[in-house]
Amino acid sequence: MKRLALLALLVPALSGCVNDGIAMVIDGPDHAISLMRAQPRFWDKRMDLEIVVARLPTCQRRYALQPAPVSSDFKVTVYTTAPNTFLLEQGRHLYLTETETCKGFQKLDVPPPEGKGELLGVFREERGRLAFVAAQPAAPTAKP
Repeated sequence: MKRLALLALLVPALSGCVNDGIAMVIDGPDHAISLMRAQPRFWDKRMDLEIVVARLPTCQRRYALQPAPVSSDFKVTVYTTAPNTFLLEQGRHLYLTETETCKGFQKLDVPPPEGKGELLGVFREERGRLAFVAAQPAAPTAKP
């Protein structure tokens, strides 16, 4: 009985842990970049982050990103720099990855000289859950 009571007390504390993920679908369900985040213990002040790049059935790989503080203003911004090539911005951390072979992944110290590329969207927290919010397409310019 005491164990059951102790377990009942632990459940609310453990429910504060973060463990979720979501995909940015590129051109169908088999081609995506997914972001996963996990707070291993409720007392940790950080979340472990990983991305999975996939273009099935050709390739799929998982890569670790820098841990992020547990925060409601969490975000990872995604840009495309070339076909099947993506730049992820997590605060001051930049990562370059690709989905052609899923083998290309590197942490960058500075943005590429050609710039960050075209904004695709943002992984962020919405109502306590991880979401991917696609960028709005640029408004067409009026021709004179």
